[in-house]
Amino acid sequence: MKYRKLPKGQEEISILGFGGSSIHESDMEKYISGGVLDHILDLKKQGVVHRIGLSSHTPSIVNMFLDKGILDVVMFSINPAYDYRHGEYANGSVDERMELYRRCEKEKVGITVMKPFGGGRLLDAKLSPFGRSLTRYQCIQYALDKPGVLNVLPGYRNREDLMDVLGFLDASEEERDYSVIGSFAPAEAEGRCVYCSHCHPCPKGLDIAMINKYYDLAKAGDELAKDHYRKLERHAEDCIQCGHCNKRCPFKADQMGRMKEIAEYFGI
Repeated sequence: MKYRKLPKGQEEISILGFGGSSIHESDMEKYISGGVLDHILDLKKQGVVHRIGLSSHTPSIVNMFLDKGILDVVMFSINPAYDYRHGEYANGSVDERMELYRRCEKEKVGITVMKPFGGGRLLDAKLSPFGRSLTRYQCIQYALDKPGVLNVLPGYRNREDLMDVLGFLDASEEERDYSVIGSFAPAEAEGRCVYCSHCHPCPKGLDIAMINKYYDLAKAGDELAKDHYRKLERHAEDCIQCGHCNKRCPFKADQMGRMKEIAEYFGI
């Protein structure tokens, strides 16, 4: 580990890097018992280190450090392939990974996304585990829609790739729409809201994706999510049960049923 003197107002971040898929909890215990973590925490007390981050591909390892309450940021691999258990770093089930994202948001630990394109495989139909390709913009939007995510760090090989990625800032909603993954997601993903917003627009003006996200976060124990929900212009109780969202949901989520459930939960 290296530290440097920074100008006043800037902060040093210590990153705990454990990216390999072969890293296990036992390795983390050795790291902790060996005194390295205590050294970083001591440096933080001294003001040498101001923020502590963890880089990992494994939910259980991230949760291990979240349990210690020391993290400010996590670098984690998020894309449709890994979330649906395809690829070298597809660690954890669909539920485990989504619960991790929600926990990070609840505990105000920001997620910086790595490998949004699955090492480039998702951009090539011949290499994609789904047999179909996605665009860079679809992959970036998919990651940004996950709870806790602050930013996405896509890889690029040259200036052309870089300019293409920057085009995301001006891309249309249609170009960012990744709902096509609903047609090749595994059965275990069916019936789940992934906040893709493909069910929009709602005839009554409900922000269905955000209503679902705040509900899931609130159930995970995020008190702020309840306040955010109440500040929405329209709430689940405003649903008129027209069925528009159910027909459009690529994941076959019963949004009409969800709206009844959510309205009862928040009791507004």
